[in-house]
Amino acid sequence: MWSLPLQSHEPFSPLILRARIHLMQSITNPRLQTTLTEKEARAIFDEVNVIWSQAGIRFEVEAISSLQALDSTPKRWYIKDRDWVKAAIPTNQFSPTAIDVCFVKDMGPNGFFYGEPVVVCETPEFHKVTGGAENIVARVTAHELGHVLFLQHRQERTNLMASGKNGVSLSPQEIKDARKRALEILGQSPQP
Repeated sequence: MWSLPLQSHEPFSPLILRARIHLMQSITNPRLQTTLTEKEARAIFDEVNVIWSQAGIRFEVEAISSLQALDSTPKRWYIKDRDWVKAAIPTNQFSPTAIDVCFVKDMGPNGFFYGEPVVVCETPEFHKVTGGAENIVARVTAHELGHVLFLQHRQERTNLMASGKNGVSLSPQEIKDARKRALEILGQSPQP
């Protein structure tokens, strides 16, 4: 287990956001077929919650289910992986009240979020930084959930929002912004 490089000294009332995990399945496209088990997905979210504890935010797993990918044409070189993957995800099984997170075996980006859903690759590429996450899939998931909370990329190596690294820290401003967005998702007014 690793320790967070940034520990908040400010007491936060916990904000709990619901998440629904989808383990993608596909007979025709092995890159979409995750090998993660329900137990492994829960462990990933346990680590996601350790990372987000610095902001007083917790992602509660509402459900974990298999999700059969739509039949799609084979991936062509000129189609971006994220577009190909997103087109294969059936959105009719998404939760109206939770954040949907889909795990796939392999794709070009480590993860993405462009509106529903969050999509995470179980075989990400990354560069290690001191004090970073050991479970890189959990770190990528936490990073993409940062985008759900309206955080932008930030290339400080140890930061959670840095691309292609395993850093986990959040700045005080990022914590403030993420909590504000979490309150909006929960339908509450942000505190001044």
